[in-house]
Order: sequence, then structure tokens, then C-alpha cells
Amino acid sequence: MAILLASTDFWEDMDVWSSSLQEAMPEMDVRVYPDEGNVNEIEYAVVWKHPRGILKQYPNLKAILSLGAGVDHVISDPELPDGLPIVRLVDKKLTHEMILHSLHWVLHFHSDQYQYRIQQQNREWIQQSSVQSEDRTIGIMGLGNIGKAIGESLVNLDFKVVGWGARPKNSLGAIEYYYGHEQLSKFLSETDILINVLPLTENTINLLTKSELEYLPKGSFIINIGRGGIINEDDLLSVLDEAYISAAALDVFAEEPLPENNSLWAHPSVYITPHIAGQSNPGSAAKTIAENIRLVEKGEDPYPIYSLNSGY
Repeated sequence: MAILLASTDFWEDMDVWSSSLQEAMPEMDVRVYPDEGNVNEIEYAVVWKHPRGILKQYPNLKAILSLGAGVDHVISDPELPDGLPIVRLVDKKLTHEMILHSLHWVLHFHSDQYQYRIQQQNREWIQQSSVQSEDRTIGIMGLGNIGKAIGESLVNLDFKVVGWGARPKNSLGAIEYYYGHEQLSKFLSETDILINVLPLTENTINLLTKSELEYLPKGSFIINIGRGGIINEDDLLSVLDEAYISAAALDVFAEEPLPENNSLWAHPSVYITPHIAGQSNPGSAAKTIAENIRLVEKGEDPYPIYSLNSGY
């Protein structure tokens, strides 16, 4: 039995990923594409932005596992084999990194650091009035494993947290929850700092256009760590130019890498990071991937499996 590692994006880390996965699964032979050896021996593909069309070459493939939280890079392959489980990566280290990234920007905006930076450049000494955390509402779009963990961390810091998703959820504790398009405007109208953690699906693409963004209170903030394409970038620039939205911290974009001529680069109210909010940790992720492969070997379901119906 063999595991295939394939990526067009992590090449500099393939040795680390390979050794981590081999350590987690010494009973398996870990191979790195294109050195896959006998294709009949490949039973699991662990991928991130794999070369399109290669997965159909392995007749005994049992499952496809993502090296990251998203699987849009997998399902966008037009030659993907039918009937195989596609397993998303839900790993505690990755979740922790996304919590830290979110907390960084929430605190940055909450404590007026974005204003103090501008004041420093202008040599201005102006003390802004502070807002208590319990008087600041953080809205999270996407209350899955990661979104819920971010929300719980913010609740522990005494922020008011509200959430929004496509369908009803139970057991969200102190997080007030809204769902469906009919409740989106109410959710947005209560949100001072918006965090998007949604996956990109047919239902979420271009979900936030100018009309939706203007439901946010004037002077609010946006943090996008889900996927680009959910927030219409032209419309976001428009509300930023109008100073309706105070600032935005963007980690994901409709096109990545972000083109050099994109206006977001130079906007004074935009903070850009290169899709690093939730970087997978090879040592931790390899153990999670190994656990899922062992579940498949025992005839059990890995977790979480991508659902065609929900789009994530």
C-alpha cells in the first residue's frame, strides 16, 4: 500500500510533509508525485492544488485527502475520479492558527491601532475613546469547526459574538445565530467587525455585494479568512472609498496570487496577507491525515467528508 503526495504549491515543503506522514504511518509507503512508482499500489492521495487530471491514473485509489482546510482545489479538477470520499483537513494546529490570526485583527481594529498608525505617520498625538469589548459585536460568517472556535475565543474575551450560516445549528452557547438569506441583513446590521470563514460554494460566491455590505453599521470592519470571491472586491473597494467601511484585513482573494495591478494593494484602508491565516502544520496535520486513512482501512468513515449537497 502506498500514499501519494501531490502539490503544485507546497514543493519546498514536500520533504517535510513526506517525512511527517511517513513517521505518522510507518506501515505505508509515502511517495511524492511524479515519483509515484507502480500506480496500482497507490491507495490514498494527499493533495493540495495537485496537477489536474493525475488522480484518474490510480485505479486502486480509496480516498482523496486535502493538505488544507479547503477542498475547492480538489473538486475543481474536471477529471476527478467518481465515487471517492474527499476528506477535508480539520486539524487543531490549523484551527489554532486561524484563531490567532482572527484575534490579531479583531484587537487591531477594536483598539484603534489602524488609526494610531496613521497618526504616527502624521506625527499626531490624539487619544481615541476606548470601547469596551462587551460593547463590540463580532459577526462570524461560517460556524463550522473553525468559525465556532474563533467565536468561542472571542466570547472568552467578553466580546459579543453573533454568527451566520446557511442552515440552522444547535449548541452554540453564547453565540447568537442567524441563518439563511432572509436573516443575513439582520445579522450584518448587528456586526461591528465581520469575520468571513465561509467556504466558496455555488451558494456563497459573490454573497456580499455592495447592497449586503451596506447593511453593516457605518464605520465597521471586515476580516476575510474564508475564501476570495465571497466578498465582491469591486464593491468592497467602493464602500472603502466612501469610508462606509473603516478598514479591511484580507487574507484571501478571488485571484491568487493577487495581481500586481489590483487596486486592493494600494488602498490605504486595506491590509493584505498572502493566504497565511491557517497554514497547515506538517507534524500535526500528518497525524490527523493518518487517523483518517486508518478509519478508511477499518471500513469506517473519515472526518469530515466533503458533501456535494452542502458544497463543503
